[in-house]
Order: sequence, then C-alpha cells, then structure tokens
Amino acid sequence: MGWRFRRSFKVIPGVRLNLSKSGLSCSIGGAPLTLNVGPRGVYGTASLPGSGISFRRHFGNTLEQSHQDSNVIPLPPSVTPSLVAPHDGHPAPHDATFSAARIEEIQSASTELMTSASLKELKQLIHAAYEEHEDISAQLNASQYEKGIASQRYLSWANGFLLRRVFKKTFGQRRTALDTAEAKVAELQEQLKQTTIATHIEINREQAEPYFKMRDEFIRLLGCAAIWDVKSQMATDKFRERTTADSRLDRQKVTFSISSSDLIQWEQKVPYMQNANGGEIFFYPGFILYRAAKTAFSVIDFHDLNGSVILVKFFEEQGVPPDSQVIGQTWAKCNKDGSRDKRFVNNYQIPIALYGSWTLKSDTGLWEQFQFSNPERLQRFANAMNAFIASFDGNPEKPQGTN
Repeated sequence: MGWRFRRSFKVIPGVRLNLSKSGLSCSIGGAPLTLNVGPRGVYGTASLPGSGISFRRHFGNTLEQSHQDSNVIPLPPSVTPSLVAPHDGHPAPHDATFSAARIEEIQSASTELMTSASLKELKQLIHAAYEEHEDISAQLNASQYEKGIASQRYLSWANGFLLRRVFKKTFGQRRTALDTAEAKVAELQEQLKQTTIATHIEINREQAEPYFKMRDEFIRLLGCAAIWDVKSQMATDKFRERTTADSRLDRQKVTFSISSSDLIQWEQKVPYMQNANGGEIFFYPGFILYRAAKTAFSVIDFHDLNGSVILVKFFEEQGVPPDSQVIGQTWAKCNKDGSRDKRFVNNYQIPIALYGSWTLKSDTGLWEQFQFSNPERLQRFANAMNAFIASFDGNPEKPQGTN
C-alpha cells in the first residue's frame, strides 16, 4: 500500500478587496475568524457558525497615516508650455565637475519603504503567499521528475513478461514507489492551489465606473507613437553650452500595456507601465503595485500620490514622432536671443516638439517621470485619473479641458 505524502504548510485564505468611497479595505479569511484591514485600522471578527452570533474587536489603529489628496493636474487646452527641455544627445563641451553637480536622478526609493501604511498587512500577506507558492512549486517540479523516473521503472517491467514474474517483490516495490510519487505530486498540487491568493475585488459602482474609464483612457494612451521614461535631468549652463534650453534629460523608450501581475490573482487586466530602471508599475483598483523583483514590491494607496502633468517644449534630435506637433526650430549652437551662433561652421537646426510630461510621486518615495509624444492623450488620461481619485470622496470631479 502506498504511503501518502503530507507536509506542514501555510494555508493562505481568500482575500476580498473592497473599494468604496471611504478607500480600500481588505478582508482576509472567513468564518469563524476574519481579519479586516482598512483606513480605520485593523478589526477582527469572530463568529459562531450557524448561530448568528459574532464578536468584533478593534486591534488599534497601528496603521495611522495622513492621507494627502492626489494632485494630478490635467492639461487645459490653453496651457502655455512651462518647461524647455533640451535634446538628450550630442552633449556640449563643459566641465565634468560642473555637469555632475547638476545631475538629478529620477528614481523611486527602496520597495521596503514605499508601501502605504494602510496597506502593509496586505503586502505581508501577498509576500507570504508568494514565497510559499514558490517553495511548493519547486518541490512540485522535483516530485514530478521523481514521478517520471518511478513511472519509467515500473512500466519497463509491467510491459514485459519475465521480470515482473520472476522478481515479484521488487516489482511490487516499484508499484509502491510509483503510487507514493503520484500521491506526493497530487498532494503538492493541492497545496499549490491553496497557496494562491484567490483575490476577489469588489468595486462599488461609484468607483467602478471612473476606474474602468481611467483604464479605457490608458488604453488610448498606448496609442502614443513614443513613450519615454525620464531617468535623470541636469540643468544646463546656457552660456557654455550655447543653448536656450533650461535642462537636459536622459530618457529611454519604454512600453506601456494592459497586463497583470502574478502576485495578484484577478480576472481583469490593469494598466501596466514599464520602468527603465527595471521596475514594473500596475494600477489596480485602490492601489498601485510597484515591483522591482520577485519579492521586492510595494503597495501604494492612490491617496498617497502626488502627480503633475505639464506640457514641455523638447529640442528633438532623435526624430519627431508622427503624432507630435512641431512648434518651432532652434539651433544646435545659438546666441542668448536664440539666433544662430555663426562661430560654429557646422551649426544646424533642431525641431522643437511639444510633448506631455507626467511626474508621479508619493510621500513614501515613489518618483517616476514619463514623457509622451501625444499630450492630448495624456490630458484625457490625467482627467480620468482625477475623476477616479475624486470618487473616493463621493464627489466625482468633472474632467477639465473638455466640453
């Protein structure tokens, strides 16, 4: 008779995320004991099944924080460009010490620090589930390999005539080894299912409509011919570099899409932003998931965001995207008044393109900046994001810059 394998493991309960105008709350487990994590702290509910009797206790507001409303500023049609950004190639001659002193890296803080206080318990649960899932996955792979070996050993005799009859005891041992390996694989497969967080996200209609409208506008934003992640910026020395630009950017093209993270099991796909520094950003209802590595991630409440959207004039030497507007020309080397510096024989003109710039920050250390070739699409997305965040206060904000 085969020995049934069983190991001690953590049972990860289901997670119910509820998004309402009061914010995001997270219910972990079910009767007889449920843990609820929300904006007002941590509550535990104990119930006696079938009796209708329950007891609820507040464990103290260990998650107190000061929420700050998001400040994503939409772009009204009449906004005048407020930043002159230079080309990011062909650096002008200048002193290395001068250059290094003005370089500002645009990069988020460590994932250990960025999680919002109200969502730390949710992060811990996701982290524990993922680690247990990875551990059991590795054991399952090893067990499936062992099962394959045991199956080959058994079938090599079972399909024959002589050996299974001559060596009956050994043949029985091979059958037992296969039964044990199959039982072990089945048990680990069941454990693997129980370590996957079955996330059910409930969104009140007041939040569902603006959230999915924001996702629709994000999908339209994907239609931009070019999206860049700005990695650093540096103030220019206009006299030495012979330019009228205020700053010089180091940027890299990135890809946005609609996707999902394996950390959160949900049937819906969400806005996904690639980060040039290696991280991933997912916009789930109620929170942003920032992931730098497998188990290095943060969960950030939308209330903790501080964003800004502006128009930028960019001196584009890499080719103007087809959906961008060229609003003027400048010279690679120019005088203070913007005219051509005739001391440079091979001086050439550079088109000035109008782009949209989106900076996303949080008090906990999130700092990302992106540039878009089509500012109108960015404006629509910013308006939709404003309306979604405003829905938490029960007073949806009318998008600006639209009729």
